[in-house]
Amino acid sequence: MKEWTRKRKADIVMGIILQVYFLVPWIHHHTMYGYLYQALKMNDYVRTYNEMLLPSLKKIWGYTKPTAFVFLCILFLMLFFQIVEFMRLYHIFINERPGDYRGFFWILFMIAFAVFNDGFTYEDVTEYSLYPVYGEIYMILLLVLVGVWIILDALLDTWESEHAMLLTELEEQEKKALQTKVQILEERYQEMLKSRKVVHDMKNHILALKNYDQEQNWSGLHEYLNELSEDILEYNFHVWTGNHMLDMILNQKEKDAQRQKTDMQIDTEVFSTLPFTDREIISLFGNLLDNALEACEQIKGKERWIRIKIKKKNQLIYIEIANAIAKKPDQNGSGFISTKKENGLHGYGMRNIRDIVEKYEGIFQYEIRDESLMVIISVYA
Repeated sequence: MKEWTRKRKADIVMGIILQVYFLVPWIHHHTMYGYLYQALKMNDYVRTYNEMLLPSLKKIWGYTKPTAFVFLCILFLMLFFQIVEFMRLYHIFINERPGDYRGFFWILFMIAFAVFNDGFTYEDVTEYSLYPVYGEIYMILLLVLVGVWIILDALLDTWESEHAMLLTELEEQEKKALQTKVQILEERYQEMLKSRKVVHDMKNHILALKNYDQEQNWSGLHEYLNELSEDILEYNFHVWTGNHMLDMILNQKEKDAQRQKTDMQIDTEVFSTLPFTDREIISLFGNLLDNALEACEQIKGKERWIRIKIKKKNQLIYIEIANAIAKKPDQNGSGFISTKKENGLHGYGMRNIRDIVEKYEGIFQYEIRDESLMVIISVYA
């Protein structure tokens, strides 16, 4: 069975309340069913109206025919709506998607009630009304009940839509985190294989170096040393902070920056502990660095650069990520407007960053200049 969403629960509760409300005896101690039964039994809806609603006002009975007719139409409309909503309630309960006619009923009922309330007057005896006050109050409350239900459903639809988008983003974040871990582990494995290969070939490398030295082939020796150094450094895993997950992300993003010809400089220190979980580290630093890399990728004809600073002073962790930008980003009330096609998900990425910072009672700030953007985060360890 499908999950019992808030909207589904609200529809069932409001549907039951509506059915109970229709059972209230509001027509001179009678329900609308009793009134309709009497009207059909007498075969005279005007007499039924006069005797059941205006029993003590016989002097105005001759003026009530239009009012009695409209009242009868209102009751049939209410009865029809109750049956439709009862079937709708059943379909909601068994988790089927029923049609929704509440708005249509609300408009029709509002028109009928306006005609019933304002369309008929008794000019000769103004102190009397052609309909009882309690009937008017009952119908007003019915309009309010259905109107509140429609508004509540609209609000819950909006909430569930945003909630579904958030769940989709969280799934994307989890998927991205898993892919990042797998990618980093694969690269670490390749690094390990390459390191073993370099160590295994070290004897041959030493013999080659000695040969260059004996032949005094200094240019060849220099070129060979450069190639060997690049081969080793290419697969070097740098320990930036001591946190394995954060170090893997920094190493990975540094390689991504090299591929897109972006100068990335990292200034960190080794921490004993970080307050974030691995998933939060991937979400926080992954989103921040992806945004910085994306901004640099859009730069044409100018220097691309990213500066990362992660420091700890006393119990405060200070994170500063600055990057070059092609132009100032557009902003709204909650942050930047993404230039990505899937900007809805990108917006949730920024929301995730803020949520993580707020979770640890930290501070999130950003500073925009003509050619750079700086994000500053400070949290307690």
